[in-house]
Amino acid sequence: MQRERRRDPYPWTWEIPVLVIGMTLLVMVIGIQMGRSTANLLAGAGWTWPDTSAGPGFSSPLGTAFWTSLPGVVTGHAEAGLPTPVPVPLAGPSLVWTSLALTEAVLLTATTWIGAHAYQRWGPGRMRGMATSAEAAKLLGITRLRKVSWIVRPDLYGKHVPKPAPVARDAGDTGAADVEIGCGMSPWLVKGRSGTSAGDTDGRPG
Repeated sequence: MQRERRRDPYPWTWEIPVLVIGMTLLVMVIGIQMGRSTANLLAGAGWTWPDTSAGPGFSSPLGTAFWTSLPGVVTGHAEAGLPTPVPVPLAGPSLVWTSLALTEAVLLTATTWIGAHAYQRWGPGRMRGMATSAEAAKLLGITRLRKVSWIVRPDLYGKHVPKPAPVARDAGDTGAADVEIGCGMSPWLVKGRSGTSAGDTDGRPG
């Protein structure tokens, strides 16, 4: 059944590719701005970020300059979209491009790894019917194994076997009855034998 579930194809509708492409583009856009900010930080201008105030054109929670400054940043202009006054000294084009390339490589690699891990963990091809790590640790962990060590390895930990609970008895019962119970005899038989009179020889209750 597990093999059949893994072989069954999943219907790749248009929503999934669009979501993957949209997430990839968003990561690349964020990488562009982070790469420019990293380059300015290395140049000594501090951490810079595009102006978040609403400007002319469309409005965005991140600010209009976050999007309109992308062409300028890609062409090597470290000051594109920054709020005034612009800090100095800013990074040069070479440092901006190098920082962009490294930042994009790191972000895309991390995004790919996270996406692959999430697909294997929650995607349609995931292994089903498997215990989680917490469930496996609860059943086969060190604490559990130590608790049942006298069952797993009685040759090593047999002396730690928990003692059985004492058997309740009546005031007229003798110690021999407890021995017989421990040997596996029925409590009814033990009661009958302990209650016989001295003259009885057939073992029936007196």
